[in-house]
Amino acid sequence: MELRHLHYFLKIAETSSFTQAAAALRVTQPTLSHQIKQLEQEIGTPLFDRIGRSIQITEAGRIFRNHAQRALHELESGLASLNELDGLMHGHLRIGVFRSFGNSLLPAVLADFHHAHPGVRLSMQQMSLADMEIALSSGDIDFAITTYLPATSEKLVSEELFTEPLVLAVGPQHEFYGHAPIHLEALAGMPLILRPAGTPSRQLIEHCFAARGLAPRVVMEMGSGDATLATIRCSQLATICAGRALAGAQGLATVRIKAPELQRSGAILWHTDRHRPKAAVILSQMARHAYAQGRPHESG
Repeated sequence: MELRHLHYFLKIAETSSFTQAAAALRVTQPTLSHQIKQLEQEIGTPLFDRIGRSIQITEAGRIFRNHAQRALHELESGLASLNELDGLMHGHLRIGVFRSFGNSLLPAVLADFHHAHPGVRLSMQQMSLADMEIALSSGDIDFAITTYLPATSEKLVSEELFTEPLVLAVGPQHEFYGHAPIHLEALAGMPLILRPAGTPSRQLIEHCFAARGLAPRVVMEMGSGDATLATIRCSQLATICAGRALAGAQGLATVRIKAPELQRSGAILWHTDRHRPKAAVILSQMARHAYAQGRPHESG
């Protein structure tokens, strides 16, 4: 008995037709009939009753069908497991990450993953949320880790990774350097450097201000976080950012803002119609564990 015998038998049982089964399997009808006769001879009992030009599965055929389906399912599961194992040894994982990922917990997670699975090659692409959605839909990346806004496509599913408050970052020349926590209203009229209009972080900040009848006073727009921090370090300007963005930054101070809604969330994005490689699942689990252990304390 060979695997093709089981596939042929199940297709005939499904269609109740040698003609339709032969067309679906892309074999000739005489070939299909010959293969089924071989199977029946090996089993020692008819699997189908031939009644004129129609067929009907026999009681023995119904019993055998259940076992054949389970056998093929187990075989497919075994092959899938082997493929996943091979993927962890020799795979290629492609990930889209948010632009400030260098100041997050993710680099350490990637290092740990590489140590555990050195055969898997990792490709990281820093990109916007919109680009992540396109790349996930086209299959150019296996999954993505984003911040600030949820995905807009119905074909994407998100799993929350972390939530952390945004803070006011200032340099030594700023009046709030070393200041105690402040209310959002204290920022009204304060000259700020923010990301360009339309970016997720800018939209989040503007939405939070607007909810309280305020608007941020933006005197500079910068797409680079490093350039923003370098500017506030030597001026009386300030910015609003995640506290992790200042990790290792010298000469800067953070001021907590008493605005619970002013916080960013991180999420893992998957495409609903695409297979999740085992390596991607493991890496995402490691990321969730890292953030669960090192999650920053939220403030009110």
